[in-house]
Amino acid sequence: MASGAGWAWVRDDVHVVHVAGHRGPRGPLTAIVDRVPLLAPGDRVRLDTGETVIWRTPAPPGSAPDDAVAAACDAVRPYMWNDPRAMLLGAGPIGEVARELAGRGPGLTPAGDDALAGFVYTRVATGLGDTEAAQDAAEMAASMTGDPSASLLRAAARGEVFAPAAQMLGVLLRADGAALAPALRNLTALGRTTGRALLTGIVRALSQ
Repeated sequence: MASGAGWAWVRDDVHVVHVAGHRGPRGPLTAIVDRVPLLAPGDRVRLDTGETVIWRTPAPPGSAPDDAVAAACDAVRPYMWNDPRAMLLGAGPIGEVARELAGRGPGLTPAGDDALAGFVYTRVATGLGDTEAAQDAAEMAASMTGDPSASLLRAAARGEVFAPAAQMLGVLLRADGAALAPALRNLTALGRTTGRALLTGIVRALSQ
């Protein structure tokens, strides 16, 4: 479906799989393989699932006091994807906001989907807010976008996300100032807009 240095999105008649080499990004149900060859959309590949290792999103840590978490969120706000629709996450009915974000914005996985995924993942992983409404919004948005984004939105509804986003959530919850900069570098390096949009969703979910 799509590929880059050390990663690819592949599909069969049923499944969508994110494939990465040992240095590639880890995401929901990423298949980690020895080598990802140079691929083009439409290429046929064989994935030997007997030789893959499945990466799973770690559970978030316990939270620091609310004011400390808020201060950590304030420190990373300049790096968010500040689309006006994404900034409504948590401020209005999640279904309406999700409908506005689904499939919108730049990137292989549209930034609107990524922002929503970050928000839904954070709410589900931490139990903040109406998690059922967040899960319903993710499923609705998944039906309105492309396959890679749809798989990531459905994963977010299960509390799964790319590793740099899980790392960032953990750092924000711990209000670990020393770890903010490295976590931010890792997250913003994820895709052209994916990392910044995920950050928007995470911060919005923690700020409400």
